Amino acid sequence: MLLAENHVEPVLHVNYMQNVSDKFITSSADGTMRIWDANDYSVKARCVNQVANSPGVHPLCALFTDEIVLSGWSDGKVRGYRVDNNQMLWQIDNAHKNGVTAIALSHNNKFIVSGGMEGEIRVWEIRSRELISHLKEHTSKVTKVQIFADDIHLLSCSRDKSILCWDLKNQKRISNQTVRMGGINCFAVSPTDSNQYLSVGQDRKITYWDIRKSQAQGSIESSPNPGESEELFAIDIQQTGKLFATGGQMGIVRIYDY
Repeated sequence: MLLAENHVEPVLHVNYMQNVSDKFITSSADGTMRIWDANDYSVKARCVNQVANSPGVHPLCALFTDEIVLSGWSDGKVRGYRVDNNQMLWQIDNAHKNGVTAIALSHNNKFIVSGGMEGEIRVWEIRSRELISHLKEHTSKVTKVQIFADDIHLLSCSRDKSILCWDLKNQKRISNQTVRMGGINCFAVSPTDSNQYLSVGQDRKITYWDIRKSQAQGSIESSPNPGESEELFAIDIQQTGKLFATGGQMGIVRIYDY
């Protein structure tokens, strides 16, 4: 199913709201972030580029809560906006050198994890916006980070073809999975089974994984329509585990049964 109002540039990120099954946010190279209602596929809120004298600056990733939109931008900053009026509340300057490409919020709302174009993962205390730690093992752009419910384990993926699992408490990698063809643009862990996740990447497929196994468990084409295959940049699974959303090169947001 296609949403009624698509972005005019590639969709770079999709993220369902934590603990809510009917709302998700998208960020796009068109400079906007949009919060969608999955019940009627309508846009409920928009957040546009308000960065002065920077017309080319756009959001690379975003997530939201009841009160705030957290976003990573192409100018290397993390910004927080109010959901109700689009007002920027704060920003972390120089979060990453060449762009903040991935972002996640802990379940206890105490820290943010960001990933950058340079391949580094950084952990920030949310109130002070101070750097707590950094993890560096990816060798290329970090395209997604996701924190597990225990707020200790983190999954990350990169254009270097790897999916890494981290122990944030001990600041070390505990597992590594590698794809054979193309970099990984995004993944989504199932809310109902943390061993299962989906990924999208340069191979123009949606791939099914089991974290306990080294090989993919299957895949489908990026578009249900023959001849419309596109590179997907974003994927996320609804909190009930029944649906997932994708976005990609054509600016189209699609909803699938999981």
